[in-house]
Formats: sequence, structure tokens, C-alpha cells
Amino acid sequence: MKSKQTYLFLILFFLLLQACNHNDCGCVTPPQSGYGFFYPIYKQYVEYEVEETQYALSQEPSVKTYQVKELVDSFFTDIDGKEALLIKRFHRNNEQQAWKLDSVFTSKKLQDKALKSENNITYLKFIFPLKEKMTWDINLFNAFGKDEVVVENLYKPYTVNNQYFPSTVRIVQENDSTLVDLKKKIEVYADGVGLIYAEKTALAYCNTPDCIGKNKVDFGTRFIMKFKKNGKE
Repeated sequence: MKSKQTYLFLILFFLLLQACNHNDCGCVTPPQSGYGFFYPIYKQYVEYEVEETQYALSQEPSVKTYQVKELVDSFFTDIDGKEALLIKRFHRNNEQQAWKLDSVFTSKKLQDKALKSENNITYLKFIFPLKEKMTWDINLFNAFGKDEVVVENLYKPYTVNNQYFPSTVRIVQENDSTLVDLKKKIEVYADGVGLIYAEKTALAYCNTPDCIGKNKVDFGTRFIMKFKKNGKE
């Protein structure tokens, strides 16, 4: 009798697992916190492809392409007594060139937040646990004015440079489009990788009667950074 009950229990347990693996199930596995999106670990590097476009009135757009590499170089104890990471950013125009050190910044992940400091300016990059549509002031720890970001597409897949990431999040600082301008500041992070896409766009469109609404750019800038590869040194 006991072996029969054990057998039935195993069948029910297997069916429950199958149900939780189905896309329509409300099961949450593993526990979701968002820690994995902010993922600087010792000696990890990420390489990016960057395209910068400058628009000027009555001129052809000026396009510059190059590559960026960010390497988690070392640990240190910051002024608050917390463990932080020193990250080195390198630059090169193409793969035939050697990497050259461009700048250095720091980051740290605490229990409820993640911070990033560049040029002595600290930004609040994440608040944990992450939730869809939650917001926070990215400038909370610096002297700039309040600037809220919003969480979108949490734990959704994303493809960049033909590379598929099954669990990502989009952090939107600005995404406004009108007949006369376009303003976007967006970052996408992948679980276990970190930043995989960044865009900063500020464009002013022609607004004369003959071209308004046609998205003809008069002037502005567009910066796009895409994940290329990552690894450890």
C-alpha cells in the first residue's frame, strides 16, 4: 500500500513540474531579484561596438565607429567602508589596433541597490528587487536634478548583434518622440552579463510646412553601443 502511495506521489510531482515549466503557468523560478543584471565580477570583460552619428543642418551626417572594452580590474574599499570594484574602460578604432586605456570608473552592488561612479559622479543604476514599471531617481546620489528611470520588459528576451539573451531588462531614462524632435536614453541589461545595449539620441526634425512630420533631421546626435562579446582575463 505504501509503495502504491509513493508511486502516485511521484506521478503528481512530475505533473506539477511539467505544469510549472509551461509558459502559461504562474510559477516563478528561480526567485527574481534582478541582481544578475548588474554583473561586474573580478576580471570579467565586455566588448562593445559603438556608432556615433552627428547631424548638422544642410550637411551629410558624420558617422564614427569604434570599439569599447570594459574590464573589472580590482577590488577596493570605498570611503563608506564598502567593497567596490575598479573598472577600466579601453578604446580602439577596430580589431587591428591594440586596446588603449580611456578612463576608469567604479561600481558596487549592495543589498538593495547598485551604484556606478564616473568622474566623481555617482549614479543609482538599480534598486533591488526589480519590478516591472518601478521607478527611481538615477541622480539620487549626485548634485544633478531629479531624473527618474523606469523598468520595462523585465525578464524578457532580447537580441542584439544576432546574439540572443533569454532574460533581460530595459531601463528607460527618456523616450519621447514628437513631430519636431526625438529624445531617447535607454539601456538594456542581460542576466549574468550586464549592459548589452545603450542608446542616447537627441534629434531635432525639420519643422517647416513642407517637411514637418517626415522625420527629416536638422541637427542632433545619436550614440548606440551594442554588445559584441564577453569573457574573463
